[in-house]
Amino acid sequence: MSALPPLYARWMETALLGAIPRETKATCDKCAMCALSDEPGNGASFFNPEAKCCTYLPELYNFLAGAVLADEDPATEKGRVSVEERLEAKLEVTPLGLGQLPSYNLLYDHSLHAFGQSRELRCPHYIEDGGGSCGIWRHRNAVCATWFCKHERGATGLKFWRTLLRLLTQIEKELSRWCVLEIGIETRALELLLLNTPTNRRQTRLSAKQIDHVADLKSYRQLWGQWMGQERKFYQECARLVSNLSWEDTLHICGPEVLLLTRLTREAYDRLTLNRLPEFVRLKPLQIVEAGTDWVKVRTYSGHDPLKMPRKLFEFLPFLKGQLTTEALQSLANEKGLRLTDDLIQKMVDFEVLTAGTEAE
Repeated sequence: MSALPPLYARWMETALLGAIPRETKATCDKCAMCALSDEPGNGASFFNPEAKCCTYLPELYNFLAGAVLADEDPATEKGRVSVEERLEAKLEVTPLGLGQLPSYNLLYDHSLHAFGQSRELRCPHYIEDGGGSCGIWRHRNAVCATWFCKHERGATGLKFWRTLLRLLTQIEKELSRWCVLEIGIETRALELLLLNTPTNRRQTRLSAKQIDHVADLKSYRQLWGQWMGQERKFYQECARLVSNLSWEDTLHICGPEVLLLTRLTREAYDRLTLNRLPEFVRLKPLQIVEAGTDWVKVRTYSGHDPLKMPRKLFEFLPFLKGQLTTEALQSLANEKGLRLTDDLIQKMVDFEVLTAGTEAE
């Protein structure tokens, strides 16, 4: 469960009744999306080593921000400082947590191929020392915890993590609101919080203060009320409340939507941890991004994760169309002398080179 922050790992161990397989190809300490100095581009897309996938401003919910602030491990000092700096700035700092800046969202939403490239979009919790790392890694949000550039099982892995993202994001939203109600804030602040949604912020024109990164102190006081000046204490109390919750507690607090998403996540987890070859398969249209004398690299489910295969295999894949998978494999062995294992076919399915088909196709 080390792929997830400790809090989420504890919950998912109960929810999924098993360990989540590690994504060993998506490495943060040695970024898999950064080209080596002597490595040619060859049509592959690489990230800027000074930006990587940290070109995203995380929404840090109140209990996550509080967990960072309460973490006294010396190794997390820079992360604590980065959260405290966001608190001091008073920009998008609400009882629900640290939100995304409207000016940042404007750049992000209207940029072209800037993700993974732009230093300007780099996360405020990014630590530049030692090749770049995350200052809040132990308490990062659902988006950062579930995003991988490459997956061991291709699209099957991607679908699992995206489903888990929906589950954890909904939990974050519900628990942040629960914390606010448990601790207690003024009615006027509650009304303003309901209006202060990410969608509303994205649809509202930016004020001069928002463009200049100057806090609107009047609105800020209305949002915080009696907790004005005690934001750090508020967040830490949120972290204390949530840290004591079991998975059963979480389900009870968060309600039916989280129950529904838990079921979907379990089903995606079963697909991730079990191999089930389709009865029939068909070849999807493929885009060759690079080729050699005896190999071919194709674009599959993601532009970040092309698949390299022997040219002989690539040329014989259409032979699988329109037959039972088992019969097609036997025919390939008998007529073409090419023996494909179930594991190899599963990989082709996982990476969406092959998809489930029907006999009529």
